[in-house]
Amino acid sequence: MDNTFELKKGKLVFEGDKILITDNAGYLKRSRLLSSSLLFLFGLFNLMNFVKHNDTHALTSGLLIGIVGLILILTALLMNTQSEIYLNDVKSIKISRIFFKEFLVIKIINNRPRQVTGIYNAERLEEYIKTMSFSQ
Repeated sequence: MDNTFELKKGKLVFEGDKILITDNAGYLKRSRLLSSSLLFLFGLFNLMNFVKHNDTHALTSGLLIGIVGLILILTALLMNTQSEIYLNDVKSIKISRIFFKEFLVIKIINNRPRQVTGIYNAERLEEYIKTMSFSQ
């Protein structure tokens, strides 16, 4: 059975005792960190506007935007971008469908899931995972 799967920007290869992933996960992590930190800074500027003008609308919007930005920064920092994962370190592998897009979620022993996006043939990958008897 063929163990190479095409992604939008890269490929996924199941090779012996490891999984090799070539995709743009590092770029996605950096862009999420940048956009989330900009959102957090915008929330801080709104809070500074509250201090300057005593505007309650600036307080509520600044707190809301700042907290959301901080949560997004934390989730981006926890994102795993490993390109080589050994099967000994894998807890489970499953395909998740969120908003009509398929994601391969590989849960690793260190509790940091690795998400692979842009899978072209998710049905074939799902059948391969079932035949290789990975725990789900």
